Amino acid sequence: MRSRYGNDLIKRKTRITAKRVAEIIGCSEKTIYNGGAGTDGLTRIRNGRRQVRFILEEVIALVERQERQAQQKHAGKHE
Repeated sequence: MRSRYGNDLIKRKTRITAKRVAEIIGCSEKTIYNGGAGTDGLTRIRNGRRQVRFILEEVIALVERQERQAQQKHAGKHE
């Protein structure tokens, strides 16, 4: 049985909680909700009135970008 949405199911992003984002980034959950630690640019998906989810792939990209920036700063100090 084929889905009428075709490849849309394959492209579906993994949704995670603010608590999980905080664990990955290494800060508090409240910081995530307030858009701190560089998370202000992350897509927020509302599930109902109170529940907010984030896209795992965006969070991973953010962490990788922050790590690269930190490495570049560190390398620049030792030149």
